[in-house]
Amino acid sequence: MRPKPPAGTVLARLDDLPDPGARASAWEGGAVVLIRRGVTVTAFTNLCPHAGLPLCLPDGRGLLHAGETLVCPVHGASFDAGNGDCTGGPAAGDRLTAIDVEIVGPEIRAV
Repeated sequence: MRPKPPAGTVLARLDDLPDPGARASAWEGGAVVLIRRGVTVTAFTNLCPHAGLPLCLPDGRGLLHAGETLVCPVHGASFDAGNGDCTGGPAAGDRLTAIDVEIVGPEIRAV
């Protein structure tokens, strides 16, 4: 099982995420990728299930195609930004590990 941040962990500030866009965020035990589409934020562990490598570029940016699909920069696997299901590429049949989050004031926190 991939590690998940403890409830209450601040993962980012909403204003730090592009809209639409994706960015990596880390906490002491691991990393997540946060995806913003308007006032909706979804989060997943920052590991491609196919390659086991980060889903974000080295500078922390995620590749979000048309605001709907997160694309792995290593092998091109694509994932639905809302539910993490693989929508194409080498991770077919797999999905990202979801992290429940909430927006509290300006912060995005793990639930």
